[in-house]
Amino acid sequence: MDDLGSGYTCNPSVQIRGRIDMNIDPYNLPTAYAMIDCNNFYASCERVFDPTLINKPIAILSNNDGCVIARSEEAKEAGVEMGAPEFKSRKLFKEKGVVVRSSNYALYGDMSDRVMDVLDQLSHNIEVYSIDEAFARVSTNIFDDLNEYGVYIKETVQRWTGLPVSVGIAPSKTLAKVANSIAKRNPLFDGVLALSSQDETDQHLKDLPVQKIWGIGSGMTVRLHRHGIENAFQLKNTVQNRKWVRKNLHVTGLRTVLELNGIPCIKMGEALDKRKGILTSRMFGTPIYELDHLQEAISTYASRAAEKLRSQNSVASLLRIMLIGDKYSNLKGQYKYSAGTSLKVPTANTPTLIRLAKGLVNHVYMENTKYKKAAVMLTGIVPNSEVQMDLFDPHLYTQQQFRLMECLDEINSKFGRNKAAFASTGLHKEKEHRNKWLMNQNYLSNRYTTRWGELMVVKAK
Repeated sequence: MDDLGSGYTCNPSVQIRGRIDMNIDPYNLPTAYAMIDCNNFYASCERVFDPTLINKPIAILSNNDGCVIARSEEAKEAGVEMGAPEFKSRKLFKEKGVVVRSSNYALYGDMSDRVMDVLDQLSHNIEVYSIDEAFARVSTNIFDDLNEYGVYIKETVQRWTGLPVSVGIAPSKTLAKVANSIAKRNPLFDGVLALSSQDETDQHLKDLPVQKIWGIGSGMTVRLHRHGIENAFQLKNTVQNRKWVRKNLHVTGLRTVLELNGIPCIKMGEALDKRKGILTSRMFGTPIYELDHLQEAISTYASRAAEKLRSQNSVASLLRIMLIGDKYSNLKGQYKYSAGTSLKVPTANTPTLIRLAKGLVNHVYMENTKYKKAAVMLTGIVPNSEVQMDLFDPHLYTQQQFRLMECLDEINSKFGRNKAAFASTGLHKEKEHRNKWLMNQNYLSNRYTTRWGELMVVKAK
């Protein structure tokens, strides 16, 4: 056994009074960790509702149709590079038959929720890691063979949502990430790999560069290379020299080393941690000069930020707005303009945040300046249950305001975003007016699952 040091907690099954029992084989424990990752998630979402895209190269563009942010495997083979500007890639898209789509986050977000709902039915303990990834606890009480369990997860998710996934299963979350990556890259595993022995794991770790390990950043990579540690297997074996690990890699490094040895030290969470900051930012479809258009854009972004804030039952005490101009057209060289304010009482009330944001825009706005982008940032975020109220504040986030915002969110959730919106956002105006500041989305597909008017129509011949 070996002392972990203060502040360390690992799986109780391999821990005795703060010490690790190295005699226990982590591969024979009744539970393990599964990492489920959707394959080419954005492109796969597009294919679910448009089967003609199957086996075709697909490129997904960023906000405002700026650059490539996601690619199907076929697009990678066609030479489409991540981050490539759309206008520079049009010739390649045409030559290789690449299908281009604008980012459809309404569709992607809803499909992500559906995947997580399925996983929640397949495991009693899941942790949403990102929009297309989740961890799950799996048990041999359900399937004697964990690889069989992984196949069941993969097939069920694809059958119920139409989305292909890869599944990696191992004694720890770090090894589950390793297994998932191998299952996705190597066609021999057909998208599922359960690491069942130390010898099998070691063979895979020898082929894994140390910089590819979950939790190993660039700084730690340089430090490890300096000490001759090039792959995951070599890092795993440093467990024999804990003092060196603690001195050179600190707590984070020690945790990773233990995880590579199959000793789980990263706990499962029920959901993503609540955000400490919320940023809503968009490029304008075309540069704008007018103050009223800026006010509408900022009002829209403040509304969206407030909605995100309420979704996690939080309030914010700091608000900041940013306006980004064209750095090449301003002779003085200044092209970023920002201002912020603090709230005496933290709030998630949309009218309050819109009023403050518009006031900040008035403060920094400069005439005859070309603006290309705007942003609203909320920080100083705390749970709404921890707010110290001020009875003398006229802008207090009252129970009445809370119920009003709750009703607004419910309407938009049920009937579609912006069905109920504040007049200052300009969303009620003609589309020609809003196009002055709305993003370009020239290749946008339908939001099949969240908009009644965009549902698929099936007709019998």
